[in-house]
Amino acid sequence: MGENNMMRKSIERKILIPFLLIVLLPSLIIGAVSLWSSYQSEKELKQTTINEKLHSIHQYTRLLHERVENGELDESAAQSMVLELIQGTEGLYVQNEVGEVYYNGDSVSHDQLDTLLAEEKSGFFQERIVLTKNLPEWGWKLYHPIELSFYSGSLLDIQKYTLLISIFTGVIAVQFTILFAYHLSKPIKDLAAFCKRVAKGEPMTGLDMGTRRKDEIGVLATSLKEMVYTLDEQKQQIDRIKHLNEMILNSVHVGIVLVIERTEFLYNNAAKEILHKDDDLQEKINHMVDRRSKQRTEEIIESHISDEKAFYAVSYQAIGTTEQDLAVITFEDITNRRKLEQRVERMSRLASLGEMASGIAHEIRNPLAGIKTTTELLIRRLDLSDKQLALAENMLIDIDRVNKTITTTLDFARPVESPQSKVIADESIKSILLLLKDVAKEKKVTFKHCVHDFEMMVNRDQLRQILLNIIMNGLNAMPDGGELIIDSQASAHDVTISITDTGVGMDEATIEKIFDPFFTTRSEGTGLGLSIVHQLVVQNKGDIDVRSTLQKGTTFMISFSKAEGGSEHGDESSDH
Repeated sequence: MGENNMMRKSIERKILIPFLLIVLLPSLIIGAVSLWSSYQSEKELKQTTINEKLHSIHQYTRLLHERVENGELDESAAQSMVLELIQGTEGLYVQNEVGEVYYNGDSVSHDQLDTLLAEEKSGFFQERIVLTKNLPEWGWKLYHPIELSFYSGSLLDIQKYTLLISIFTGVIAVQFTILFAYHLSKPIKDLAAFCKRVAKGEPMTGLDMGTRRKDEIGVLATSLKEMVYTLDEQKQQIDRIKHLNEMILNSVHVGIVLVIERTEFLYNNAAKEILHKDDDLQEKINHMVDRRSKQRTEEIIESHISDEKAFYAVSYQAIGTTEQDLAVITFEDITNRRKLEQRVERMSRLASLGEMASGIAHEIRNPLAGIKTTTELLIRRLDLSDKQLALAENMLIDIDRVNKTITTTLDFARPVESPQSKVIADESIKSILLLLKDVAKEKKVTFKHCVHDFEMMVNRDQLRQILLNIIMNGLNAMPDGGELIIDSQASAHDVTISITDTGVGMDEATIEKIFDPFFTTRSEGTGLGLSIVHQLVVQNKGDIDVRSTLQKGTTFMISFSKAEGGSEHGDESSDH
């Protein structure tokens, strides 16, 4: 019943509006013209009144000035009399011969003066005018601002009877127009009710559609009846197609989006789940749709979810039809596969570089030993001056430094056995923090260690070496001081140690290279520290990941297998 009334009102409204405009528009125009005329009259009256006041003051000033010239009156007394008259006039400002402005005897500031002398402002409902009058006898100038508004009480008092008559006439006109529109729309109401019942699927019996009429209403009723049967058939066909599409979209594990021209996209369950977690992917898919490529397109899209990289294999395939353009977009989360590929690639690259470094180190170490022996022999047998002796000793120091680098390189390239045992990581962390306490104090770095006492399977000595290298890197990354946070968390199978610094951070290009041998951002570094860390993590069947933001800091996350019987919660204790 409510919807039928809504339809009836909608039809009547279309009839009402033109008639209301015809009836009410003249009244509104007359009222507006009358209000505008009254406003102009009031404006003219105020201007005339104020101009007369200004003229009177001017005549009075001229009279006093003549008396001053005739010697009948002192000029200062005459000016005082004029100022007294000006002060007794409400809203009147005076500017003397030196540019000072006074109102009611008080000096007016420069800001108030600028406001007073600003250009006249006008709007649709209010207006401001400044009337001026020069007093050339003493070089004075008078200002009188006028504020005019349609909302002024005097204007409304003048026009209140006109407004009441307009309102009364409008109400009577609306009532007659509503009655006329109701009777005029009566033949259409039954058809509107019929259409509503058809839309709801209700039975059509007992409805007077007027099919026996010979006029346009009868033709319309017959056409509607035929249309109902056609719509029923099309609805059944659409339901079958929709059911088939849903079965196809939900039968695969990858995300599928069916792009239909001029309508909303259709998503299967996998697509909804993935896009719910990643808004950036939805935006990139929309860009792909906007390109409307007619050829099959395949891309690897990189995105971020909670500051973590995510990779998707996305395919776009246009499906041309005679009726409309369709396209199918499929996408699959390949983040884990991508990480595995990067890890294998990194391990392969490190192995190749390690073999090459090992060969080079062997070739350098042999002649280096001869150089060192010869230098020591020369120091013992030759009578060298102090300067020559210092140079020779510096040669030995540099030879030892090169030899140490070679040893480190060989250690990196040589496989090392990694017998694993049950280790409480926080015990190793505590000992390392104690060892680096003075270094951290010197660099103005504070440690925050969240102790959980999770147990993991790892080589104890190699874990210490891993942690020492990463913590030292964190300290070196904070030249102006900061905070280094060490925390850990456990899952069903792994224990992850996170080491976070608030240092200078790294860009994406640097993160890709930090595990490469001999890559370093410090002039005094060898570039092997993180390469060895990566190798030791892999040897202990662990995983390492890095997240970093420039000027904010870096986080290293190292994961190892959790020891059997280890808890996922650990024993929480206070920070150290």
